[in-house]
Amino acid sequence: MVEEYIQQWYKAFLTGYYDGIEYWVYQSQEGNSFDGFHFDKDEMDPQIEHPKWCGCVNLTFDRSATCISDMTYGSIKPNECVFSYGNEAKTLIWDGNVAWADLAGDNDCRLYMNVWTKRRPKGLLRSKEIEFMRQVYMTGMYKKDKIIQYSGSFTHHTHICGDLFDQFILKEPADRESGATYRVPDCVV
Repeated sequence: MVEEYIQQWYKAFLTGYYDGIEYWVYQSQEGNSFDGFHFDKDEMDPQIEHPKWCGCVNLTFDRSATCISDMTYGSIKPNECVFSYGNEAKTLIWDGNVAWADLAGDNDCRLYMNVWTKRRPKGLLRSKEIEFMRQVYMTGMYKKDKIIQYSGSFTHHTHICGDLFDQFILKEPADRESGATYRVPDCVV
């Protein structure tokens, strides 16, 4: 059922050929509600190969963010970040070669996807086929979220990029609305 949903998601939001779509569901745990900055890549390959696209579908309504930076592999800190705060069924898609973090709160759940267009990552296996009642999941009109240039006060927190081990202090919007998406230029203190 999840793979059927992902096929429909792909057709609704992306075009072109893909070789594989890797996916996982993230449910935040009490006391472990943060997934630090990192680059999605083929973990089984010593060469650094990134997916073409990364995607996230919020499965819950929450006030925590997925933070997408402009930091590419080899950079020591981001210059700009986009903070997307959760809204049920909200979809995010970003370039697969930039670092991102899940600033998840408690009791939120997200479906993440990596779209691979050049090759499948090593060790990527298809899920076992389980019979289910097929249905159309992607229906109706889609509202495109406007990215708001943020100009309010900030909260500050320290981050480390797990792939590069560089530490920086990030500015996150303090006055934010659930479901909103904010651009923060000059995002590092």
